[in-house]
Amino acid sequence: MSTPTYPVSTIAKLFNLTERRVQQLASDGVIPKADRGKYDLVACVRGYIAFLQDRAFGKEVIHVDAHQERARLLKAQADKTELEVKTLKSELIPSNEVEAQWAGLVVAFRSRMLVLPTRGAHLAIGLKEFHEIESGLRELVHEALTEVSLYDPHSISNPDFQDSEIGSTAAEHDGEPVGGQPSATE
Repeated sequence: MSTPTYPVSTIAKLFNLTERRVQQLASDGVIPKADRGKYDLVACVRGYIAFLQDRAFGKEVIHVDAHQERARLLKAQADKTELEVKTLKSELIPSNEVEAQWAGLVVAFRSRMLVLPTRGAHLAIGLKEFHEIESGLRELVHEALTEVSLYDPHSISNPDFQDSEIGSTAAEHDGEPVGGQPSATE
């Protein structure tokens, strides 16, 4: 015994939809596709009820719309092209380059800070008054900060940082935490 079939207009009236929407539901797999222009009434009702229940209970109903997918693809391609153009115009910098430049700046800063105690000790030996020592130390800090602010990540050997004290002090303290307690051997 075969189930009755009806034209798209009857199914559309029954579901209170347009004929085009019924055809979309069939192409999306919600209801069975028409056989010779006729839809199986029972299967269509069951499919449409299941679709509405899924939507009512918050289940994700996936419907692939070719136009939306095409628009999404075109937007992604446009975004990618825009990023490429900005990179070519040097408006964007690759993250690994930024990371390398920051690492270089941190190394330069560390070197300058490790020199301060040695230079400050030499300065303090010749001075007697507190305000003279404080002023001299403040000048050393400002000098170190100025040199770090002039750091050029593109120069392999930056002359601003070629100080014999930097190399010796940094090498002496390499591997130690900055600002830590002196070890028993010092």
